[in-house]
Amino acid sequence: MKIIKTKDLKKIYWLGKIEVTALNGVDASVEEGEFVAIMGPSGSGKSTFLNMIGMLDTPTSGEIHINSNEVTKMNSNARAEYRLKHIGFVFQFFNLFMELTALENVMFPMMLSGHPFYKERAEELLEIVGLKARINHLPSELSGGEQQRVTIARALANKPKLLLTDEPTANLDTKTTKEIMEVFIRLNREQHQTIIMVTHNPELGAKADRIIHFKDGKIVEG
Repeated sequence: MKIIKTKDLKKIYWLGKIEVTALNGVDASVEEGEFVAIMGPSGSGKSTFLNMIGMLDTPTSGEIHINSNEVTKMNSNARAEYRLKHIGFVFQFFNLFMELTALENVMFPMMLSGHPFYKERAEELLEIVGLKARINHLPSELSGGEQQRVTIARALANKPKLLLTDEPTANLDTKTTKEIMEVFIRLNREQHQTIIMVTHNPELGAKADRIIHFKDGKIVEG
């Protein structure tokens, strides 16, 4: 079953009077349970594509279907609610609340969505990413890899259909990068989590089921 399908997706930005085409007619699909890497040079459109399917931005034209729902027809409130319930994000920067513990950071989105067992679910997720012993630590007391694990756990809080990651290991050393990738692979293989990952790193891309290559706002392979 296709969980993502885009049709003739276009995104144009204006820098003053200069027109910049970030996406130029992208047709793409991702099957449920796939681990897909998005690769391409800087400015190729890969992060823009991720922002479109993550509903963080709206296309200039074209269609985006997520789990058979055409999200491009939703209003801003409906998009925000759908994003909270069905999409998880892991970015290059951890974006954790520094005054909250690891456990509290993971509980936060579930409290927003009214999850009835948010503490138990948060504890379960932190155990899945290997942080059972660190749940009461503040981000400042955690390493970069541990903070990214908290971010991954938080992204999974509402059992999203999609986990979207944008250069999730860019700020991490080689050893920690390997550990974080092992977390993603385990989530995909054992939890059947659909993952779409933007990366510049060909070694990381090779660990995905499939690579989609972008160039000049278009898919050139994959």
